[in-house]
Amino acid sequence: MTRAVLAGALLLALSACADAELLNQANLDGQTVTLSQNAGQCVLDRGEQRLALGMQWPCGLSPDHAGKARVEQFNGTPIVLVTHVQPHPTLKGECLKTSRAVRLTQAGLEASTPAPSASCDTGFEDQKMFTGMFQW
Repeated sequence: MTRAVLAGALLLALSACADAELLNQANLDGQTVTLSQNAGQCVLDRGEQRLALGMQWPCGLSPDHAGKARVEQFNGTPIVLVTHVQPHPTLKGECLKTSRAVRLTQAGLEASTPAPSASCDTGFEDQKMFTGMFQW
């Protein structure tokens, strides 16, 4: 009986996480960036600049501890982390996740290389996910 109740509560919690609204807007040094989609692909918009991320839609920005879009500062450069999570095609209950950090440089938005992983988590990420995929 206890296992059944626990399993039911876990399924309810997972469902709530899956239905949570993805964060799509952040502020990088006073400039608003917004995630949108173009032909089923994620795009990060900053005014006139549109950066195609090579990731499937839907995607979202990694949250901070307060639930807002996290902006990490490294060497004076603001960075956001964009993630896309989808169910694994053959392993029930498992997910495939792709993450890309995007930094704002003098030249504009620059995306890191994609970082694939086997994870369903879209919560708080380690700073290395924001900084480690770039050459500094």
